[in-house]
Amino acid sequence: MKPSGYTLIELMVVVAIVGIISAIAYPSYQGYLRDTYQAQAVADLQSCSSAIERYYSNDYTYAGADTAGVCTAWSPSDGPEANKRYTLSFPTLTATNYVIRMTPVDEGACVQLAANGTQSSC
Repeated sequence: MKPSGYTLIELMVVVAIVGIISAIAYPSYQGYLRDTYQAQAVADLQSCSSAIERYYSNDYTYAGADTAGVCTAWSPSDGPEANKRYTLSFPTLTATNYVIRMTPVDEGACVQLAANGTQSSC
């Protein structure tokens, strides 16, 4: 009668193949996450810009919009602050102009949005 089952060598080959595939896939997955968080930061910037424009339509000034609670100070804005990946700041906030900036907490690209709608890297 022939014994059934796998040999130790067959199991080691399978484990090695899984390890190689994992070593190749993990960096790609990390890049995917980084790109996703950056896209979410851009979406949060645009949402904040819309909120600041609404503030301007009521008060005819951009100044004070950051203290009025119109924007979440982190991204992703739908999560708790403990999970933030980007931090929101206002390098320029005057009566007639603003620049909103999302700065990464760990890694990623800094993104900023101006009042005229131009988006750029920091």
